[in-house]
Amino acid sequence: MAHVEYQKQVKVTLGLTAAQVATTTTTGSWWSMESAHHAAIIFVVGAWTAGVTLNILQATDNAGGSAKALTPAKTLALTAGHADSVQILEVEASELDVAGAFNHIAVQAIAAGAGAILGSSIHRFPLRYEPSSYIT
Repeated sequence: MAHVEYQKQVKVTLGLTAAQVATTTTTGSWWSMESAHHAAIIFVVGAWTAGVTLNILQATDNAGGSAKALTPAKTLALTAGHADSVQILEVEASELDVAGAFNHIAVQAIAAGAGAILGSSIHRFPLRYEPSSYIT
């Protein structure tokens, strides 16, 4: 197999900006899955004192139109034991409600208490088109 740069094969975008998540629900930017078959959401988890639930949501556009959870839900429940770790959630484009025109995903973090620090990136691949700079 010939050497191919990672960024030409995988579209990497920001899921959640690394920040402190308080006792709220935080949803990241919406990204299209129309040009990719799969997405791996990679979370960098810092220290905290309470739990955080991470979800992958789906929507019909990049503004979060008609946003809803996947069925079955893609969820990861983090406890204090997950502090200072890397966690991954994955989704196939075919798991979205394609019949309902759902083709965008976003990451949602629900914190049970103050002090959670985390961030994420969304890696979409394999790409249906090249170059990846044309994919949003």
